[in-house]
Amino acid sequence: MLKDIQAMFVTPLYIYYFPRHQELKDMVLSYLQNDEIYSNYSPSSHIKLSSPNLHKEPLFKEHYDFMMDCLDRTMIDLGYSQKQSITSMWATKQEYGQFHHPHKHGNTFLAGVYYLHGNGAQGTSFLNPDNMTMISPNRNRNRQQKLGTQFQTAFVEGDFIVFPAWIIHSTYQNISREPRYILGVNSMPVGKTTNEIFDRYNYINANDLELDMTDDELLQYNPNIRR
Repeated sequence: MLKDIQAMFVTPLYIYYFPRHQELKDMVLSYLQNDEIYSNYSPSSHIKLSSPNLHKEPLFKEHYDFMMDCLDRTMIDLGYSQKQSITSMWATKQEYGQFHHPHKHGNTFLAGVYYLHGNGAQGTSFLNPDNMTMISPNRNRNRQQKLGTQFQTAFVEGDFIVFPAWIIHSTYQNISREPRYILGVNSMPVGKTTNEIFDRYNYINANDLELDMTDDELLQYNPNIRR
């Protein structure tokens, strides 16, 4: 008799919607349609990338505030009490035939993509970290596969997708004659992120420690040490 099924090591993906999307879309889109902002673009590139400092531009203030609120809500739902901050925001433009190769975001904790415009565009494709080692038996087409190797979001304008930055993700080739525009963000926790004996927030002078000190003795030097 089956007693229970536990979902181990769930990797959550959060989907938010910006209520002011339609109101602000044309203003932002007119800015992103200018190819001069894509400084990292070359004719042979498979995608156009802007500078990562859009979060400092007044034009994106409403989107920035919305994304910050979403990221704060995500941190709380994940069980963290720590505040976080957006460290970079950029735009991507994918014209016909262009795509974004599989990649992950380094030096960041949470990442997000905001779907600004894409008539018939495909969403972001996320890869299971164990994809390369997973055996794939024949599928029952009448049942949902719970050990999937890939998950793809729908491209819904105004949606903001938040996910752990270490998840590998990509996009397929844009098969629409209209460009696909998104805003990408990275965020990091602010301040101390890991409790340990030797950290710069709670530094302990090693000269005062004995090699055989007990946990209680260590706590006298630093009450934040994890036991």
